[in-house]
Amino acid sequence: MSNPKIIYLNGPSSSGKTTLAKALQQSFSEPFLHLGIDKLIGFMPAKINNWEGGVAPEGFSWEPALDPTGHPTFHVRTGPFARRIVNTLRSIVLLLISQKYNLIIDDIAFGAIEVEEWKQALKGHDVLYVGVMTPLDILEERERVRGDRFIGSARGQYFKVHANVSYDLEIDTHAQSIEENVSRIQKRC
Repeated sequence: MSNPKIIYLNGPSSSGKTTLAKALQQSFSEPFLHLGIDKLIGFMPAKINNWEGGVAPEGFSWEPALDPTGHPTFHVRTGPFARRIVNTLRSIVLLLISQKYNLIIDDIAFGAIEVEEWKQALKGHDVLYVGVMTPLDILEERERVRGDRFIGSARGQYFKVHANVSYDLEIDTHAQSIEENVSRIQKRC
């Protein structure tokens, strides 16, 4: 059995990572598992997080902030239980790699430090690091249309997610079609 292939997708909320991950799963002849923090958050008791605004001491919550342009926005606050969940995602990924599963990791890592934590965890494995880019106005429109996101979260993530991160490949989910992006990623795997 050959070494598993790993595709790491990093981008802000509403950038199209999940849509891209599902299209990638369909495009490869061999199976790829799709993992992301959203799946683990779904395991958590709802009462531990606060997605309506306000502090959730143990879990994930939204805090008001200002972006670098002075616009009001929100950023994610991560309590101790939520930090354990983030670390658990890396542990699950390593377990699945040890079992030789191909993986697509769907993440929202905040800048070079958090992406570097993934690079250290996955050191020695065949990983394609992909930056999923989308213009801010498109992210905000997608956030409004979806209706299941905290308005302002995409703006809060936009300025942080790709800060000082070096990727193997950058794709734009607005300027390029899903088929073009899938093809570009497949050529690198």
